[in-house]
Amino acid sequence: MRGKMIITSKNNNTYKFLKGLLEKKHRQENKLFMVEKPVVIEEAEGIKIRYLALSESAYRSNKFEKIVKNVDQDKLFVFSDNIFKNLCDAVTSPGIIAYYSYLHRDFDRTSGKFLYLDDIREPGNLGGIIRSADALGLDGLIISPESCDLYNPKTVRSSMSSIFRLPIYFMAREDLVGLDFNILATSLENSTSTRDYDFKDKDIVVIGNEAKGVSDFLMSHARGFLNIPISDKVDSLNANVAASIIIYEMMK
Repeated sequence: MRGKMIITSKNNNTYKFLKGLLEKKHRQENKLFMVEKPVVIEEAEGIKIRYLALSESAYRSNKFEKIVKNVDQDKLFVFSDNIFKNLCDAVTSPGIIAYYSYLHRDFDRTSGKFLYLDDIREPGNLGGIIRSADALGLDGLIISPESCDLYNPKTVRSSMSSIFRLPIYFMAREDLVGLDFNILATSLENSTSTRDYDFKDKDIVVIGNEAKGVSDFLMSHARGFLNIPISDKVDSLNANVAASIIIYEMMK
């Protein structure tokens, strides 16, 4: 790889555009998100890279040649190491960032087993749930508008390449209850153990906010309630852990 212009100025328009994608507002406006892990970029082969940014040292080392070969050269940008670091969300970077179009889709399913994430606020939890859902074969994940940003760099890192494989949908609570599906809410009171419940096609289990649990609106519209049996010595489970256990029970 030779002859590519090295961008060194913070006044460069491409630099300013890509740096803006660190902010949710600009990601939403442009419907783009970033991936900083080379292994994830490689595993997402077949998904079009909209832009590829390399640090000068990574570019000159040719260590990402396989990835670069699959990118339109007018979408490849090389930045001096000094300013490339400002494009990164991760504390340490291998010198590569790939930018992709948003992946979520409209919900058009008439069957299947799904989780609905009701106001999940921690990006690490959301990413971990995506990874578990992908690993355990869940049919998809539905995310409420109140939940944290699916395309937050921390969410993307936590999900690894699962964000590219798992069907993910956005849907308001009011639209969820209008679906011809069986809505089940997690609750400690008057509920059935996930070990004993016979999960069926067209079940959607609601995972609530880390601090407040499932919203009153969805609690009032749920057709059933589930709990995860845990030791009396433990008050509750992390949302990611709870979701993973429920997905396992749903899919076994």
